[in-house]
Amino acid sequence: MKSEGQTPPAVCPGFDIHYPCYLNPGFRSGMAKGLKDVKKAYFDPYLKEDLGVVIDRSFQPATEILINLLEAGFACALSISGTVVELLESWYPDMLDLLSRAATHRNVELLGETYYHSVAGQFRDPGEFEVEILMHRDLMKDYFSAVPTAFAHTDYPITPATAEVLQDNGIRAAIIEGDSGGPVLDTDPNHVYTYNGLPILTTHCNLADDIAIRFPWRDWDRWPLTADRYAEWISVSPGECITLYLDYRVFGDFIGAETGILEFLRALPAALAAKGVDSIHPSDAVTRFSPHSEIGEAVDADNQQRTIIQQSALNALEDAGALVADKQVWRRLLDTENLRRMAMRSTSCGKPSHPTSQQAVHDHFASFMRVLSDLEERSAPASRSPRVVLSLRCVPPEKAFHFSSQDRPAGYAAHSLQEFVNILEFASDEVVNHHLDRGDFTRWIELVIGDTTLAKKISGISDRNELRSTIQKRIDSLWKRIR
Repeated sequence: MKSEGQTPPAVCPGFDIHYPCYLNPGFRSGMAKGLKDVKKAYFDPYLKEDLGVVIDRSFQPATEILINLLEAGFACALSISGTVVELLESWYPDMLDLLSRAATHRNVELLGETYYHSVAGQFRDPGEFEVEILMHRDLMKDYFSAVPTAFAHTDYPITPATAEVLQDNGIRAAIIEGDSGGPVLDTDPNHVYTYNGLPILTTHCNLADDIAIRFPWRDWDRWPLTADRYAEWISVSPGECITLYLDYRVFGDFIGAETGILEFLRALPAALAAKGVDSIHPSDAVTRFSPHSEIGEAVDADNQQRTIIQQSALNALEDAGALVADKQVWRRLLDTENLRRMAMRSTSCGKPSHPTSQQAVHDHFASFMRVLSDLEERSAPASRSPRVVLSLRCVPPEKAFHFSSQDRPAGYAAHSLQEFVNILEFASDEVVNHHLDRGDFTRWIELVIGDTTLAKKISGISDRNELRSTIQKRIDSLWKRIR
């Protein structure tokens, strides 16, 4: 808390405007057969109608309020995904026009992000991450006449690789989450930091979640949250700048208008101004305030928040980039929402947390893998080597190799040859020997993967290391034939 008479911190508000292409939970193999546009089978058939509901509840009223606030001098940042621009342009052009009025306002700074709000920054190769940054930059320039120099990096930890790509492409500041599990922060998020030389702003997760999570909670000891009370909290906070990066759908969709959330948004800028709190843009914040310190790496920041199935899906997605013909559909599958729905723990930090269960997680993973596998299979005939694509593709859960011992399931499964090799590295001897004795590995590779050449090579191998080496050499040789 600040001492009496000290200058209040500035506030750097930002809004994430995105709508995912939700998967069709009922998709099964064969449903896309004969369709010219496979998106009709892969994605939720009610996508258009559901987006219309979100527009009526949230996007339209919140944007109308925001435009009035901007006219009155409120400053904020907007991150607008390429996906939501595409959907609005196709189905709701009037909403895109309204959003454009806000995005092109003199008091708005447009943020860069990945075009498809994607997980590409978590890939081993940052190439797709860079491609999507440039795609998004071109979109912002074409639609809103802006070239972003600040970037929203809030869905997964920033890394040296992603920071380097950002700086190489003209990004001069990034917003990250305060509890993302990545770089280790000072105890106070209310400062400008640097990470590998890139200026960093950190979302204040507690204050952001007071709006995004706790606002409607009647049993919260600080309910009801008013704009005046919230502005008071910010004004007495330590530090120079408080960053609040919020999911736009919080205002009217995830939190309904009946709670007063839209009126809270309408009243907040005036309440902040009354407390002497200036609203500023990210690029202004990193210019106005000197970096507090350089932030370092957390242990295992690359994968500490991923479950086994999230890692499986992420690896399958990255490999699919070289196998699929329809890049637009593949990129829509990269949406961070897909990996988020495979987590048992729903994170927040300016985003609503979703109730989840083991069954819901399993169901979403199964739907995801069915769609991705089907997309790869459809791509095989048009490739240079269809058999290679089929050997390297992923398979849905019902065709995966489910490891077990004689007595019980081992709890993990291989959805591709590469994942099969990876699992052989840590599977117990009891599990591996059980399958070797029964010839299960050979049968799966021959009958499901369809690689009879590899099946013959491993037939009779009883040594785990020799088995792994033989399969990995085959995988490497297959990749060389299509890359």
